[in-house]
Amino acid sequence: MKLKHLLIATFILVTAFPLFIGLYSLNSYTGVQYREQVKSHLSAISQIAKLRILAGVERANDNVAQIASRTQLRRSLAQWNDTRSDLALVQITRIINDAALDRSYLKSIGVFDQRGQFVTATNGFERLDNLVSAQFEDRPVRLEQHRGVVQLSRVAPLLLDGRLTGYVKVDFSTQFLNQLVRDRTGLGQTGEWLIAMHNSNGDALFATPLKYDPKAAFTRTVPFTQGTVPIIQALSGNELVLEEAPDYRDVPVLASTRYIEQLDWGLVAKIDESEVNAMVYANRSVIYAAQLGIVFLAVIVGVGLSTYISQPIENLKSHIEKVTHDGELSDPPRVTHGWQEVRELTAHFSYMMHSLKSLNENLQDRIDERTAELTKANALLEKTANQDPLTGLFNRRFFTLRFEQELDRSSRYGCLFALVLLDIDHFKQINDQWGHDIGDEVLKEVARFLLVSSRSSDMVARIGGEEFCILIPECEQDQVAIYLERLRCDLTELNFTAKDTRFTISASFGVAFYQPGVRSGKVMLKQADDALYDAKRTGRNRVCVYQEQHHT
Repeated sequence: MKLKHLLIATFILVTAFPLFIGLYSLNSYTGVQYREQVKSHLSAISQIAKLRILAGVERANDNVAQIASRTQLRRSLAQWNDTRSDLALVQITRIINDAALDRSYLKSIGVFDQRGQFVTATNGFERLDNLVSAQFEDRPVRLEQHRGVVQLSRVAPLLLDGRLTGYVKVDFSTQFLNQLVRDRTGLGQTGEWLIAMHNSNGDALFATPLKYDPKAAFTRTVPFTQGTVPIIQALSGNELVLEEAPDYRDVPVLASTRYIEQLDWGLVAKIDESEVNAMVYANRSVIYAAQLGIVFLAVIVGVGLSTYISQPIENLKSHIEKVTHDGELSDPPRVTHGWQEVRELTAHFSYMMHSLKSLNENLQDRIDERTAELTKANALLEKTANQDPLTGLFNRRFFTLRFEQELDRSSRYGCLFALVLLDIDHFKQINDQWGHDIGDEVLKEVARFLLVSSRSSDMVARIGGEEFCILIPECEQDQVAIYLERLRCDLTELNFTAKDTRFTISASFGVAFYQPGVRSGKVMLKQADDALYDAKRTGRNRVCVYQEQHHT
């Protein structure tokens, strides 16, 4: 075998073949990493979508709570229950029409008496002769279909002096859900959002239009027996990323499932596997092309380098043969070749690796940037879900969570804590006389005052229109009474100005202390509410502590 051929074979075996294997492994690793990035992306955006849905539902709950907290509505309904007075009916209709104004996404309001019989409603309300309240006890927020349009419904009881006077049913537009479904950013060409709930048979019933079936809302179902379908996994409470899972069209998809426990809804973000694979193959094609190009270049360089090394030897061999046959003595040809080309070839390979490294670093920077944006969005959504937008205090949802935690802690360790309900006296008169802007300023100033007057371990929340709550852990009853009395007095010294007129406010306090053996938050809330009622009943602007013997 000639030296040139041996050098070519050796160069290909030692250089080109390992390079081919290394690039092939890099190609396979890149494909796996890309799928992992797509799965991580789906999981992140599905979590954000879940938080967006919870924020929209929480906003609806707040609107219903504000409507149900209207004292005049409850009193007028109690009068209607007793007298069936036309004046009471007119008053109820006026109140709910006023409540429906300037509330985004609110469609209609319906009022029912204490037996669930229809009383009155705003325009556009789908009349029900009888409201079956039991169907709303486990899931007070429901999706319903009205005249072919899906709406979000919330039923709340109306209580006056601890007595049920009736119910209010509020219907909201599902525009925020439809916007989520239509916004398929980050889901590629084939991706879509799925939102479903259980129907009466326990199957998955789609609650919104689908990309491939615009009329699917409240019409299309998936049997619960098809456990491999992502939407069934979501409704089963499983939050995971599924690969090669059949969707409702029986098409393999890559899907991230979420379960919204508070609503018993399932949420799915999915992309067809064909699109994911196409993107993976597209990336692989680029690497394959680069791989073949590099190997081809290596072969060419090997041939050239082998020729470059062997040519001087072959020239010398020809010169020796000539001397042997002809007997002519002459100097061998001068070797003018050098090794600079090899160094340049190495430099080219080094430059190519630097380019690949720079490409990977840029890709990682984009991933880090996207992760930071998602983290920021999650933090903003979490803050929105826990904070009252007007006063900046914690809202009813977060208060309920903290209250249950404190109750559990006290039950286990015997710690004493106090639950305080605070209601601004005659707040409706402030709104009626000075306007809602002044009323909002009063609420914000009271919230600021309560924050600066409380301990860092206390929790202050706004749980209704003009109703606040203070959770005081690790306390003594005498000290709490002194503290609240001082708080009540200081509150009356706050000054407000409206239309060049100064006025002051007062508040009534109801206090309940944790008693060993109490395991239900509803019991303590009822005790604090009874104490607050006593404070209002006995003249307002006072602190009343719940006493068991007074309420037996």
